Amino acid sequence: MSTAAERRTAVFAALRALLLERPWGDVTLEAVARDAGVSRQTLYNAFGSRYGLAQAYTVHLADALCALIAETLAAHADDPRTGLEEGLRLFLETAAEDPLIDRVRAGDAHHDLVRIVTTDAGPLLVRVAERLEAAARAAWPHREPASLPQLARTLARLALSYVTMPPEYDDSPAAIAAGLSEVLAPG
Repeated sequence: MSTAAERRTAVFAALRALLLERPWGDVTLEAVARDAGVSRQTLYNAFGSRYGLAQAYTVHLADALCALIAETLAAHADDPRTGLEEGLRLFLETAAEDPLIDRVRAGDAHHDLVRIVTTDAGPLLVRVAERLEAAARAAWPHREPASLPQLARTLARLALSYVTMPPEYDDSPAAIAAGLSEVLAPG
């Protein structure tokens, strides 16, 4: 592999594939390195530890989810409620398919993984809120700019709560997204 970005992509893909096969406790850096086609030392240099790898993967996943939401908001720039509803639906569906999130939700996650999205989640929340605010500003340039930071922070916290604990009711992601967007969409 030639670039650092390509190596990171391969590492995250390998980690995801391994998590589909086995619990987090059984995933080793050696297995991730082997499956990604990199050396174990490369992983240590890039991430420092399994916890560092999990943090980086979480940020990577959050960035990908934020990009999906940004695309959806932009595609529905003339209809903020629909944009928000579709973005939330995509987020909920995509998050539910991720094996790391599934491990956290199932209680099959090492306490380090749970910390990333609970007690150590501050930097992740800030990053997600900044990305969502930028997406909202780009999609809705004529909206009241003072309200967008609070909307973005609220969405970031809601998203993280749905990652750590799925809804206690049986509503579909589409129904949940519709309800949330009705309450949160800027008018």
